[in-house]
Order: sequence, then structure tokens, then C-alpha cells
Amino acid sequence: MRMLGILWGFLALIVWAGYTQAEVGKKALPIIEVEMPTNDFGRAAQGEVVTHPFRVFNRGAAPLNIKSVRPG
Repeated sequence: MRMLGILWGFLALIVWAGYTQAEVGKKALPIIEVEMPTNDFGRAAQGEVVTHPFRVFNRGAAPLNIKSVRPG
């Protein structure tokens, strides 16, 4: 009976160690969210400048660094 108690304790220790290791392995990541990711400008004359503001949010727990932006 005592051996069974020791085995259960050892099993609980292994499970607890695995859980804490998984928690340590999680990284805080940035999560980007764009309010309106696309916009239809319709027809524009050649040389006409068209603009549209894009609202960008960071929904993650780490800083979001935007290093470059290209038109699609």
C-alpha cells in the first residue's frame, strides 16, 4: 500500500513538472489586427493621389514592430 502511495506521488510530481515547463515555454507574441485590411478606391485618374488610413492594433502581449509597408 505504501508503494502505491509513492507511485501516485511520483506520477503527480511528473505531471506538475510537465505543466510548469509548458508554462515557462510560452512566449509573449505580438498579434496584429487591421480594422479594414482592404479598400476599394474605385477609378482614379492617372497621377491622382488616393489615400486611406489603416488602423492597426496590437492584440498580443509583446511589442509589435512594423518594419516595412508595401502597397498591394
